[in-house]
Amino acid sequence: MVTTMKDMVAMLICDDVQESIEFYKSVLGFSVVNRMDTVGKTGWASLNNGSVQLMLASPGYISEPLKSNGRYSQAMYYFYPEDVESLHAQIRRSGLTASDLTARFYGMTEFEMLDPSGHVLVFGQETMKKSTT
Repeated sequence: MVTTMKDMVAMLICDDVQESIEFYKSVLGFSVVNRMDTVGKTGWASLNNGSVQLMLASPGYISEPLKSNGRYSQAMYYFYPEDVESLHAQIRRSGLTASDLTARFYGMTEFEMLDPSGHVLVFGQETMKKSTT
């Protein structure tokens, strides 16, 4: 029997949870739901923005990252903002680095950026624009 999943919350291992909390709050509008500042090296936190949930944990929170075929897993975290163009402009105005907005052939306008711990964040919104990239 296959188990039905109810939800999924990404847990990002962060070099500095406190710095990442401030980034997600001030740049992306997340709110802190719960936090434990004495767990691991720099703490743990649960955040949300609308229906998006996210956990941040210090490296000491887990005993050892999992490997598959000798490699650490790699991932990108995809967010669906209400207005990707406004978010992109806001991030650029704040002095942070973000890729250019790109209309993709699959009907999304997207951009990418890194959070303070190097996690790849992708932001996309459905678009009527057509592109071959």
